Amino acid sequence: MKRPIILLLFLIFFSAHSQVSDKTASIIKPLEKFDSFYALDNEKVKDVETRLYKDASSDELIILAGKGKNEYIKATAIKVLAQKGDQRLLDIFKDYFYSKEKIVYSTSCLSHEQLISAYIFETVSSEYKNENGFSEKDRTYLEGEMVSLVLNAKPVNKELLETLSYALPENQDTYTKIRKQVIDTRSPELLVTLAKYKNPNDIELIKSFGAEAYPAIEEFPDPKFLPFMNEHFADSSSFPFMFALSGFCSEEAKKIVAKVIEYNKEHNKERDCDNGCLSFLYQQIERGKCTLNYPLLADLWLTDKIISFNVLDDYEKNHTQAETEKFLLDGFLKPGEAEIIAVNAYDMDHVMDYVSGDMTFDATLRLVTLLQKTKKISQNAYEKAVRNSLQNIDDIDVDGFISKLNDNALVLQNKDVLLDRIKNNESAYGILIIMDGVKALDDKKLLSDGAAIVVQRKEEFKKFPLWEKEYRNFIKENHIKE
Repeated sequence: MKRPIILLLFLIFFSAHSQVSDKTASIIKPLEKFDSFYALDNEKVKDVETRLYKDASSDELIILAGKGKNEYIKATAIKVLAQKGDQRLLDIFKDYFYSKEKIVYSTSCLSHEQLISAYIFETVSSEYKNENGFSEKDRTYLEGEMVSLVLNAKPVNKELLETLSYALPENQDTYTKIRKQVIDTRSPELLVTLAKYKNPNDIELIKSFGAEAYPAIEEFPDPKFLPFMNEHFADSSSFPFMFALSGFCSEEAKKIVAKVIEYNKEHNKERDCDNGCLSFLYQQIERGKCTLNYPLLADLWLTDKIISFNVLDDYEKNHTQAETEKFLLDGFLKPGEAEIIAVNAYDMDHVMDYVSGDMTFDATLRLVTLLQKTKKISQNAYEKAVRNSLQNIDDIDVDGFISKLNDNALVLQNKDVLLDRIKNNESAYGILIIMDGVKALDDKKLLSDGAAIVVQRKEEFKKFPLWEKEYRNFIKENHIKE
């Protein structure tokens, strides 16, 4: 009789400690239908975290972390346990060590997955006070234990090892174990970790990964890789190759860069991206800030009308004013729109400048800035460059260009260009946009001459209801007689 009583007491105890209260259940209920941590739900999740921290016991959180209805309840419980500084997260990490369960983070157009085990590690290792309540000593201990488990696991958890490779201690023991895993698993991610040790004995192993070797070469730009890069220059249409190549700065590397540019110029002839394809290549080369390559990039202004302000500044430092004037003018006088680079899109040191800079997404402002630089060097080159720009900029940019250039007198010297564009424009709708720029010049005769051409082409506006509507608005607003 004694044994059944003990068993009954055990079951009662287990039941009491394997459930969450109704209050806690109501707190987590908003997360039950989650299929991702969606960016717009961030405040809702924070509210759940705050309430769990205040009202749920640590034992309840342990249950939710292991037995929650979905990954998002589990992850939220783990987060709050970290905030409470509960070291039992190490046991939860062990429980999830080989689990394939993942958390999905999403926005309206992007998504990213993360193993729950990796989430536990990152939550524990966070140094933000609102992320966890561990002391520095406890955090260091937990990180060390988790990393040791990842590094010494048998069998190895390859995906988790790849994910947490950035946190591995850099010592001979780690190097030996990572090298073995690279050989055994052929993991490109672990190859990058191995490359951080910059051991010349690994060069042949890295090269054996072929096209997957480039991120590792970027990490370990040893000159002995250059013959390999030269042999595979056709891979230059992919940015991992170019990121690796941009890490070298030598005459040997410069020859490969020249070869890559010529290859891509020929290759891009069949691609519908104008000079856009070369613009990306240009920035990938310039990313390394190797001035040995700048003359090659400067040549692209003369052949393909692409220039960055950095390369122009370097050119100006190393040439006379007359040479710089000729250089700028020769590029401007080529047909087509200029591609001007203000901030390198691949330069992580200036990523905020790229995202928030006024010129990053404003091609017209970049053009005007280049013209202003040209004006400081030569008034003659500036005037010719403005005329060429008026001939080549997109219809939709004419108004903005005139406004930002703020040199109406010079633009009016080229009124023949504007009238020619109105007369011969392929798009009748486009001429109305150009007329917005003409109106800003405040020249009555030019406006009258332009409007007369618009009226001559009035039949073309009947192709589409929107065009005809805009035409009628133009006639009415400007008091034009048909």
